[in-house]
Amino acid sequence: MEILTPEGAVVDAWWSEPERRRVTRLCALITGTPVAAEDLAQETLLEAWRIRDRLLDPSGSRPWLDAIARNVCRRWLVRHGRVRGHEVSTEPPDVGHDELADLLERDELAELLDRALRLLPPETREALVATYVDELGPTEIGRRLRLSPEAVSMRLTRGRARIRELLETELADDPLAQVWVARHGVAWRTVRVSCATCGATSSSMRRDARGGVVQARCERCEPDGLASSWSLDNPALRPHLTAVSRPSAVLGRMADWSHSWWPAAIAAGRVPCTRCGSEVVVRPYDRLDGTDPHVRRGWQASCATCGEVLTTSLLGLTLTAPETRALRARRPRAHAVPTRRAERCGRPALVVGLHDDGSGDRVDALFDDATARPLGVVASR
Repeated sequence: MEILTPEGAVVDAWWSEPERRRVTRLCALITGTPVAAEDLAQETLLEAWRIRDRLLDPSGSRPWLDAIARNVCRRWLVRHGRVRGHEVSTEPPDVGHDELADLLERDELAELLDRALRLLPPETREALVATYVDELGPTEIGRRLRLSPEAVSMRLTRGRARIRELLETELADDPLAQVWVARHGVAWRTVRVSCATCGATSSSMRRDARGGVVQARCERCEPDGLASSWSLDNPALRPHLTAVSRPSAVLGRMADWSHSWWPAAIAAGRVPCTRCGSEVVVRPYDRLDGTDPHVRRGWQASCATCGEVLTTSLLGLTLTAPETRALRARRPRAHAVPTRRAERCGRPALVVGLHDDGSGDRVDALFDDATARPLGVVASR
């Protein structure tokens, strides 16, 4: 059977055996019912023939045909009570390690995946479609894209990570994306910044748009906790958190903000709340939990009006100092050392230090032991 495009060219490919198998696989993925997939693929091809005059660009015939297949499958799911409108099953997925495969297997999320794919570079999108729709392996995809299998695997890994990131950020307001994120959680992503506490390259960050927070931690130091957490709906923090997306850039922006806000707030003692503008008292804290004083002690600004709470440890204040940031830019593996006690102008002081084992370079920040007020920073090489 021949199908004519609007330009009058013959599109036999739609009815070829490889293309029929491809559409059948797509229908099986969407419905989760291989038994019905053959009939649904046939219905897709017949509908494509019936509305062929709507295909304005023959080069885009495959995505156009896939869109028809998804609509056909959605109608089938509605008829069989599998899905109604935007209702989504809350049962846990059956798929294990590959969350993108889970996404593809659920019709109610297929349209959302399409939107995410359109935001990817063409070469990444092509590799993902070849894997999940055409069911090709890295070697076959490599021949098609003129890449090595290793390069294909790297492209797929990055593509999966980028799709998940899009579902958690740019597409996070979509109810279906929220269901998917609730099912799988918000992913932690590796940051190319060494942990300031232990020096290991084990830092990670996640941006939870639905929860309204950006969080950072070290997998080694805080495997089940947090090192930092910033609220996306705080008017003072939002511009810094949303202006950039690269994790290291976010950390840099927040270090800039912290260094501009905390020393002045500590010196003033009272400042406007960063959320509601009410007056807030800035106080030192000591958790008395037996940890090193550079983590245990710090400063907080807690608003009684709106409940906003900002905190920073002595180590946090040290890390945002220009001298410390210069050291870490020069010596990325520089790490915190145990706090020691000293005297400054006849008063007991705490010395919070970072040290690079290879070069011996270090930075020491001094704090008054009684009040926790910053006294100065000294860099040595």
